[in-house]
Amino acid sequence: MKISKEYKQQVIVLHGLGRLPRSMRKLESCLIRDGFHVLNIGYPSHSDDFESILSQVIDQVKVQINPNLQIHFIGHSFGGLMIRGLLANKEQWLARGATGLENSRCVMLGTPNKGTSIAKFMTDHTVPKYVTPRVSIELVPNSQLINTLPEPNIETGIIAGNKPFIPWIPVTWFYKKASANAPGDGVVEVSSTQCSNMSDFIVMPLHHSFMMWDSQLIEQSIHFLKNGCFVNGILNSHK
Repeated sequence: MKISKEYKQQVIVLHGLGRLPRSMRKLESCLIRDGFHVLNIGYPSHSDDFESILSQVIDQVKVQINPNLQIHFIGHSFGGLMIRGLLANKEQWLARGATGLENSRCVMLGTPNKGTSIAKFMTDHTVPKYVTPRVSIELVPNSQLINTLPEPNIETGIIAGNKPFIPWIPVTWFYKKASANAPGDGVVEVSSTQCSNMSDFIVMPLHHSFMMWDSQLIEQSIHFLKNGCFVNGILNSHK
């Protein structure tokens, strides 16, 4: 893909389960304002398994990416796992010798890196499992996917939310029971968002479903892409 010379960096943006690229539009606009070229990638999340979804994302990235322009990533929820899948299969979309992943960074927003108890709750119960995306069965703690998907091998910043309940969002009514009232964003426990090799970590008073629209979260995400740390992040608060 031919990209204007004014761009020095590009960002692959990936939405969460049951969402569309428009859910990331505010983030996309802010990234463009700050000089990034944005690939806001969509994918079908309701009827496919992880590998099928990843294959479709790879096909889009291959067409849209500039392999020698620095590549960053931001993923909301399941989109963060897509980032891990992309990085683990980079030979499928990045040409040998391409320099785009040198000094790359990624930000994960409420991503269930260790799985989430709500996925197990929803897939174990008769009624909820019929309205739950097929891939949810792979997002339960200690699933094969969760245990084998490589963690990102680039600088990674993780943002977790700790606002667990919004009454008009059905899944949050189950979260307390599913998670044994663990701190979390109403879908993913704070502890489940973390990676062992994360570069920085921050918790914000946000709910899972709406966190990607929050202006302060967007500012933190862009700050990490530029600096490799969050403002007052837990691991790198000295920077």
